Amino acid sequence: MDGRNVARDDSAGSTHPLAYVRRRHGWSYQDLARVVAEHARALGVPMAARREKVWRWEHWGVVPEADSQRALARALGVAAKDLEERPWPRWLPAHGGMPDGLPWTVQGSRTALVALVDDGSGDPRGYPIADGQALRDAIADWDGAETEGCASPPAPAGPLSERVPAQSPGPGAEFDAPPFVDGPVLDWLEAGVLGLRRLDDRLGGAAVRHRVEADLRLVSGLLGRDVHGAAAQRRLLRVAADLAQLGGWAATDTGRHGAAQRHYLTGLRLAHSAGDRALAVALWGGLSLQSVIAGRPQDAVAAAEAGVRSAGGTPPAVRALAASRLGRAHAAMGAPGAFRRAVAEAERQLDAAEADPGPAWLYWLDDAELAAQAGQSLLDLGQAYEARPLLEQALAMQDVEFVRDRSLYAARAALARAMTGDLEGARSLGREAAGLSRHCGSPRLAAALDALKARLDLHR
Repeated sequence: MDGRNVARDDSAGSTHPLAYVRRRHGWSYQDLARVVAEHARALGVPMAARREKVWRWEHWGVVPEADSQRALARALGVAAKDLEERPWPRWLPAHGGMPDGLPWTVQGSRTALVALVDDGSGDPRGYPIADGQALRDAIADWDGAETEGCASPPAPAGPLSERVPAQSPGPGAEFDAPPFVDGPVLDWLEAGVLGLRRLDDRLGGAAVRHRVEADLRLVSGLLGRDVHGAAAQRRLLRVAADLAQLGGWAATDTGRHGAAQRHYLTGLRLAHSAGDRALAVALWGGLSLQSVIAGRPQDAVAAAEAGVRSAGGTPPAVRALAASRLGRAHAAMGAPGAFRRAVAEAERQLDAAEADPGPAWLYWLDDAELAAQAGQSLLDLGQAYEARPLLEQALAMQDVEFVRDRSLYAARAALARAMTGDLEGARSLGREAAGLSRHCGSPRLAAALDALKARLDLHR
C-alpha cells in the first residue's frame, strides 16, 4: 500500500504516542509535518513539510531523524536534554494527563480506559506528568461535567445477584444464553479488587501493580460485552474506577508518578459514569497525595480542594478522607493554620463515621491513619516535637497485618525521635522499619529510611 495515500487517513485508530500528540493538538499528518518544518527552519535546518514521513513515524515505527526530533521537541516545549535521556518515542508528552476532547459519557470513559490499558504496557516513569495549568484544566473539566449533571444515578447498593432473580425458561421455551457479565461475575470482580487492596497493605504497590493492570484490561474488555442491564453496567464501571484508584496508588508507591496521574484521572471519568461520588473523592485524594510525594504542593492543594467539593452528600468517612488529604496538602504548602483546620474537620467526620463506616474499600481509614497523616504533616512543617507522639501513636495502633504502613510509620517516628534528640530511640525504631521494609519494597519506604539515615549521620 502506498504511504502517500494512507497518509490522507487521519483516523484515530493508532495508539502510537505520536497519535496522542496529534489528537491533543488537533493536527492532521500534514499539519504536524508543517509544524516540524517550520520549527526546523527556525533552528537553521531547511526541511520539506511531507505528511508521508509523519505517517511512517506513527505507523511503520520509523524513527525520525535527529533534526526532525529537535524541531518537534521545540514545537512541544520539550527540553533538548529529554531527547537524550528518553529516546523516541518516550520523550513525547503523550501519557501525562486526562485524554482531551472525550465526552463525559460511558463511551468517553471506555475510550479513556482503553487508552490507559494500551499505554500501561510500557513503563511510563519517564513521561511528563500533568501539573500547573494542565492539572487545573483537568479539574475544570471535572467541575464542568459535575455542574452539568452528566452522571448517571448511582447503581443500587448490594450484589446484583440479590436484586435481579434468575429467570428459568419454562417447559418448551427456547433457551437464551445468559449475559456475559452478570451478578456472579460482578461479585467476583468486586471481591478481587478488595483482595488486591489487602495484598497492597501487606506487600506494597510493587507486588500488586501488574495484577491491577491485568484486571483493568479484563474489565476494559468486559465493558464491550453483553452486560445485564444498566445497573450492572454501572457496577462494572465502578469496578474499573476502583481498580484505577488502586493502580494510581500502586504507581505512586513505586515512584511512577506519570502512571499514577494517568490512572487517577481516567478513574475520575469512570467514577463519574458510575455515579459514584465517594470513589471520585478517593481519586482526587490519591492525586493530591501523589502531588505531595512528587514535591508539587500547589497541585496537591488544587486536587484536594476538588475532592472536598466532590464530597458533598457522601458518608462521613469519605468526607474525613477528603479533609485529611487537604490537610496534608496544606502542610506541604507550609500553611499551618489551614492544615490544622483541615485535620480538625477530618477528626470530626471520622467520629461521625462510627454510625456509618462508609464504602467497604475505605476500611483502612481509622484513627491510626489520621494520626500518621497529621504526624507526617507536622514533620513537613518542622514541628517534630508535636509530630513525634502522633507518629508513635499511629505505630502503636496500626494493625500488624499492614506491614507496609507499619514500616513507614516506624521510619517517620524514628525521624521525629532523631529530630528531637532521642538518637538511641531513633536507631531502635529505624531497625524495626528496615526489618519490615524487606517484606514490602517501596521507593517511599526507601526514601523515608534514607532521610532517617541522613539525619542520624549528622549526629555522628
